[in-house]
Amino acid sequence: MKIVGMTEIVLTDINTGEIESIKDENMVTNAVTQVFDSNIEGMFFNIGNEGGTTWTENILPIAGYAMGGILLFNDPLVENVNNIYAPTDNPCIGYANMEVNPNANTMRGSLNIAESGKIENGYKYVWDFATSQANGTISAISLTHRNAGIGYWGDAFRTSSKLLEMKNAEYEKTGEIASRYIDVVEVNFEGNYFYSISMDNTNQILIKKIRKCFRQIGLNFTLLQDGDEILETISITPSEFINPNASSNYGYFDFFDGEDGFWYGFLGTSNSSGSAKIKWIKIKKSDYSFTEGSWTLTNAQIYQIGYHVSYASNPYRYVQSAMRNGYLYVMKYDKTGMYKINANNSADITEISFGFTSSMYAPNYSYTYIFRLSDIICGSDFIIYADDRVQKTANGNPLEYCCTPVFQYGPYGITFGRKDYGGYKLYKGLWLITPYLATINNLSTAVTKTADKTMKITYLLHEIQ
Repeated sequence: MKIVGMTEIVLTDINTGEIESIKDENMVTNAVTQVFDSNIEGMFFNIGNEGGTTWTENILPIAGYAMGGILLFNDPLVENVNNIYAPTDNPCIGYANMEVNPNANTMRGSLNIAESGKIENGYKYVWDFATSQANGTISAISLTHRNAGIGYWGDAFRTSSKLLEMKNAEYEKTGEIASRYIDVVEVNFEGNYFYSISMDNTNQILIKKIRKCFRQIGLNFTLLQDGDEILETISITPSEFINPNASSNYGYFDFFDGEDGFWYGFLGTSNSSGSAKIKWIKIKKSDYSFTEGSWTLTNAQIYQIGYHVSYASNPYRYVQSAMRNGYLYVMKYDKTGMYKINANNSADITEISFGFTSSMYAPNYSYTYIFRLSDIICGSDFIIYADDRVQKTANGNPLEYCCTPVFQYGPYGITFGRKDYGGYKLYKGLWLITPYLATINNLSTAVTKTADKTMKITYLLHEIQ
């Protein structure tokens, strides 16, 4: 079965009555196919029986849920079936989903309920945008998940719609096994392994490669076990990257995947005045060789880079920074912005101002305050796009009991963490990252919507043999 689509945009000038219309066909990407095919660890087989969402009214029917939202972009999109997320330096002009806009959001349109619905072998969507909504130049349109049509990656009215919890699971795992998951820095889904990097209480850095059935289910695998196996453990003895609190089993540090052939570690406590002092280590993935040193960031006041507690006991980890394109993003001490620091040249440092004071709030017993999705940095009440534009969002954090970054595979992400109710438990979450491009429609002629025009978008989807 093949899906084809067609879009019509009608702009009406409210003063002159002049009508501008443009029609275009679109391509369907692999995004929705991957929603159904990416069965990480076989977790879908138990979906709905444990915590998380259900397929009905979150994914199915496809028309209305998996394809239940629309995104409008300033620039054209790359027409490739595997291009399932738009680069966030391409501004989103507007969005809508299968509901009427309930608030004053000027980017969000409303579903025209009377004109939308099932048609023969397909579905007809009609969205209306008032004169105040979705103003700007529109070069591309994409269908997306219903949740993403509420607020794309987040806005002042809604922030958590970008992540939909598909499944969670708890395991009675403590000690070294729990540390493997709490300290994850890199996941290779296709290769069925992950790496974790820990510091023990003697200042050894332990790098562990662990086999994990992400995309390949073993003969003896069950959903009630972790099914992991240590393939390799490498011990590194640094001379400068020293944790002064190692013997007490805690430290203000974290490790990151640079995605450039290296892992990076940063260690340093917060400072409310003066200059920040940070120790760093850079570890080569291919042979585990490393370099290390320290920075003094003149007149920079940082919040915690990260925090680890109780290696090989009942561990947990606060994720409070992120890396993107070779830069470390770390919160300012007063939470009015972030520092963007070149991981290989500390002289290349930029202060990104929020224009407000972040609450840096992590509800749901989450230990992950800052995380990356696609190419954006996410906080509880802000997002930082790829071009370092900052957008304030409604305050909230969808992650539960999370102690790791979000590790992305196609339209999904997984997280690991801890849950203390009824004894220490390893907690695993599977998330759908909803602002995907289900279709791509680059308009043959870009349209410009202004405050003197209304806009109606009709989107037809058909199934053909």
